[in-house]
Amino acid sequence: MFKRYLKDSSGQFAIMASLVVTMLVVGTGTAIDVNGLHRSKSDIQRLADAAVLAAANSREENVGKLKQIAQAAIDANNTNNIAVKMELTLDDEDIIRIVASSTYETQLMGVVGFDKLPYSSISESPLPKKIPINVALVLDRTGSMAGDNMTSLKSASAKLIDVFDSLEGDLRVAVVPFADYVNIGMGNRHANWMDVPDDSSSVATEQSCYDKRDLIKPDLCGPEEREGNNDGVTYTYTATVCPDEAYTPYYEYCHYPTSSYTWNGCAGSRDGDGYMKPAYKGKRVPGVMNVSCGEEVLPLTINMTQVKDKINSLSASGSTYIPAGLIWGWRMLDSEQPFNDLSNSQSDRRRTVVLMTDGQNTKSLTQPTHNGTDTAAANDLTSILCLDMQSEGIEIFTVAYRLSSTSETTASLRECASSPTHFFNPDNTSDLEEAFENIGNALYQVRLSR
Repeated sequence: MFKRYLKDSSGQFAIMASLVVTMLVVGTGTAIDVNGLHRSKSDIQRLADAAVLAAANSREENVGKLKQIAQAAIDANNTNNIAVKMELTLDDEDIIRIVASSTYETQLMGVVGFDKLPYSSISESPLPKKIPINVALVLDRTGSMAGDNMTSLKSASAKLIDVFDSLEGDLRVAVVPFADYVNIGMGNRHANWMDVPDDSSSVATEQSCYDKRDLIKPDLCGPEEREGNNDGVTYTYTATVCPDEAYTPYYEYCHYPTSSYTWNGCAGSRDGDGYMKPAYKGKRVPGVMNVSCGEEVLPLTINMTQVKDKINSLSASGSTYIPAGLIWGWRMLDSEQPFNDLSNSQSDRRRTVVLMTDGQNTKSLTQPTHNGTDTAAANDLTSILCLDMQSEGIEIFTVAYRLSSTSETTASLRECASSPTHFFNPDNTSDLEEAFENIGNALYQVRLSR
């Protein structure tokens, strides 16, 4: 009986062992095929994404041509030779939608009746013209920009505006020319967010006396070559020099001096940490008297002719204080006062600053003025503003024009840019034009919406 029991048990064991082995095979096969299916899904999603981005970035609107572009992108990226079926549609909202599908041939799940598993991926992107964008062009107009540099800036900016003009999108552009100050416009003198005293003049009640002499023999004077410094750039100029015998002897001159205070549109920096914040929030911006700050800003506009005209009107003068340009560029992209453009509050709107300069910070903060010479402090503030702007969702392109690739300013601008591809270091007019064109095209590089 015991032998018969062993015989019966061994048969049961064989059956159980067979079942266990089968379950192990099925389980192992399922795991292998699930992993394989997951990899295939990842591959086809990658292909769908590549296809929809290629189609959208082509700026083509014909569905037939979009399909050809998308299929070419799939073919070029299909390194695993997946048999992909692609469907492309363009809806009334100008959203390109691609559905990529295929079939995964199982390796071991066939034993339980699953020889093939269908799978698909969906990718969507808007046409470039559907991407709303606000751009603040923060442009150096300091003394070092005089001559060829300013000419190059104007020609390169024209290329950028041509890119903007090529698409009929929801695009708004502001221009912020900067030197040591920014001119926010005489029309804003009485804005509630500005603090500007009235222009005034007064005559002193006491005389001021000093030694003076008069030129009486100008024919004795002659030219002399000298060196000067304009915003950190050394230059030569011709001065008229007169010998002592061309003058009268010194004599005491006394007068009642007149003091005049005139505002030319120049904005200083708020006290506390207000100089690092874009919004008004009840803290007014001080107007700086008796300084010149060039052409006034142009707030966001859809009129590209106005943008071109503003840039073409720029003149070169003053010293470099990059934070002045950055904070007003930020204010252009803020939905609150000073400019309270509500389009900046739209969650799908891309907000971008393009900062271009040809020199290092030569001025620093001396609230409310910018009369210091602490370059390191100005560089630190530049970095802080860039980081704060990026944390608020603002994209930053920086252009270091004709600056050494190893200079501190170049390093600061590279750090300020949103990514390495957002930084440009052109060395001549052609390179600057190419950089601005690349920035324009990059703004219209579409992103996946699904």
